[in-house]
Amino acid sequence: MYILSALASRSLQSLVMRLNFNDRNGSALVFLSGTLFSFSPLLFRWTSGEASEWLFLLWRSVGILVAAVVALMLGSSTRPIDALAVGLRKNVLAGTLMAGMSTAFIISIARIDAATTLFLQSLAPFSAALLGWWLLRERVDLHTWAAMATAVVGVVIMGTTWDASNGVGICVAACIPLMLGVYTVLLRDSERRDPRAQVFFTGVIGIGVGLIAGVLTGGFGLPVRDAALAFTSGAVLLGVGLPIFNAAGRYVPAARTSLLLLSEIVLAPIWVWLIVDETPSGNTVAGGAVILVALVWVATHPKVAVS
Repeated sequence: MYILSALASRSLQSLVMRLNFNDRNGSALVFLSGTLFSFSPLLFRWTSGEASEWLFLLWRSVGILVAAVVALMLGSSTRPIDALAVGLRKNVLAGTLMAGMSTAFIISIARIDAATTLFLQSLAPFSAALLGWWLLRERVDLHTWAAMATAVVGVVIMGTTWDASNGVGICVAACIPLMLGVYTVLLRDSERRDPRAQVFFTGVIGIGVGLIAGVLTGGFGLPVRDAALAFTSGAVLLGVGLPIFNAAGRYVPAARTSLLLLSEIVLAPIWVWLIVDETPSGNTVAGGAVILVALVWVATHPKVAVS
């Protein structure tokens, strides 16, 4: 099963790498990547719960690494070592950020509902705008400032249902948009870098985190079914979805990318609601809806730049 998953990932990655990207097929592939990502909470919820989330992260990272290695070896004529060497430092940094987001995501959904995690994650475009304004001295338009204020209102509405027992999950989930914002800024000069290299380092670093956590938390025992679900989450959902997003996202305007990636935010809570009967609170849905309105607003309105 693991081999089949990796080969399927390699086939899809190879197809993507051979495409001549443009605005139209790039948009479709960004939407596809968001849809693939949306199944991650469902696969985690399907596990038996007999082992810690760190072991799920470990096997998820193994899946990411296997998919990346197979794709690098068989997916193109470029030597794997050359693909990894181009922009090495930024690839390692991008991989570190993605591994950090993967870790934070798993820790968060192990403690709070998937909808809350995903709605907080959806704040990433705003963190990217703030980081671009702060680090790159980019101008932020009036619509973005207004949308960010609206999103804060959404978070406040969601927060009315939180208590101390949600603290760790909420704090960790809040780190995801910050890391994703940095990652988005980093991608802006990634034209010469192979998107599969970032996935490779994501897997390597994630495995390191999982191994250390496994030692500290008391062992590596995990049911085969749980390991298979975690491996599939890495090899197929991220092992395919990340290269698609990294490659296609360069050809799609940032505003449209934000809209298309809402497929993950909208679909993920639906899957866990339909299949494992995880129902978010009314305030979570209401606050999340306000955040989604803010995202759609900023992506569909013209820029009015301010300092």
